[in-house]
Amino acid sequence: MLGNIFDAKFLKKLDSLCIECKKTYGGVRKGNYEAANKKGTSIEFADYQEYMPGDDFRYIDWNIYGRLDKLLIKTFKEEEELSVHVLFDVSRSMLYPEEDKKFDYAKDLVIALSYIALSSKNSVRLATMVNTDKISKDRTPFFQQKENIFVIADFLKKVIPRGELDFVDYISKYIYDVKGRRGTVVVISDFMMKPEVYTRALNYLRFKNFDIKVIQILGETELDPFGKGNKNQVIDVETNKKMNINFSEANRKKYKAAMEDHIQQLKRFCSINRIIYSLAKTNIKFEDFILRELPRIGFIR
Repeated sequence: MLGNIFDAKFLKKLDSLCIECKKTYGGVRKGNYEAANKKGTSIEFADYQEYMPGDDFRYIDWNIYGRLDKLLIKTFKEEEELSVHVLFDVSRSMLYPEEDKKFDYAKDLVIALSYIALSSKNSVRLATMVNTDKISKDRTPFFQQKENIFVIADFLKKVIPRGELDFVDYISKYIYDVKGRRGTVVVISDFMMKPEVYTRALNYLRFKNFDIKVIQILGETELDPFGKGNKNQVIDVETNKKMNINFSEANRKKYKAAMEDHIQQLKRFCSINRIIYSLAKTNIKFEDFILRELPRIGFIR
């Protein structure tokens, strides 16, 4: 079963959507997304976009460079298959604060986005991001048929968040594991890590020419943990380290400012590097986030 929210009416709405992608990939079969294509297979000129490291330099328009001193690449349209890699953070931080239900919200996102990709005749792989020596143990194969959404849902039922996540190490191993099968990577995480960590990991994906989309999941309690009482001890759920804190008004303001700064740093990094970013607050109705917010920012269409 997919869960109570995935009724026939909601699934029909998902059927009409597809995941947006504007990078250059060669699909193995026809799909339902318009992508910038390899030389010799393009059908219709689409647009120009700014050249970024990892883009194919063969598509640079040198005439425009001569006139405007700007590196722009041509993109073309053709419908082909898109490989979608859903990377799901399952470290223990995704379970806390318990009342925010981040992990449950994230699981529903995984199912919805996987269903959208499969219904668009594209291939999907789900990988749970954990510290491991063997990536293959914690991921599905690439699925191409819509009925495989039930296999993905069953896979998710067995996932139990645990430990810490070495994001950089995981991404480097995952890139090696996929052996050049690039496409869209959807990273779903609370991103409770230092900026230099996610910057390095996402740059690995950028330099390998993946189309990257980021969903940061946070809850009301995490955004304002002091609103429901004056607790005097906090616990790092990944390391079990305890720390006593004076929850004065000044400290509350410092926490909220630090959290907002952390969110904005990730958002700015994504914006600068053409990575689509979205903040999913678990108090926002799930259907609204999928059907309104993600199309609004160009995550899906």
